[in-house]
Amino acid sequence: MTDLSHYLLSNTEETADFTSNSRYVGLPLRVMTDANGTERVFVSRRFLPQPASTERVQSLVVREGDRLDLLGAAYYADPSKWWCIADANLVQHPGELVSHVGRRIALKADDTENGSGGR
Repeated sequence: MTDLSHYLLSNTEETADFTSNSRYVGLPLRVMTDANGTERVFVSRRFLPQPASTERVQSLVVREGDRLDLLGAAYYADPSKWWCIADANLVQHPGELVSHVGRRIALKADDTENGSGGR
C-alpha cells in the first residue's frame, strides 16, 4: 500500500473524512489496484435514500432567481446542503430542479426542522 493510501485509511478510521454536512460523511473508503498495479483509494458509492412518504415531504414552487444553494440556505440554514433537495427529488442533474419557474419540488421534512424552515 502506498504512503498516501495508508495515511488516508489510518487517519480516517476507514471512512471518508468529510465535514458533517457533506452527503459523503461516514462513507467507507475502499482500495483498488488499477491495471498498472497502482493502488487507488476512493470513497464507496453513495446510494440515494428512498423518498419519504408524501405526507412527510414539504414542497416549494420555484421562483425566478432560485438556486439550489440559496434554497439550501433558506430551508436547511446551510447552502452546502443543496444536495438534500436533490435527494428528495431523485434527480440525476440537480440544476434541472430550478431551471423552470413554477416547478414544484420536494423538500425533506425531517431536515427542515433543523434549519430556518423557509425563505
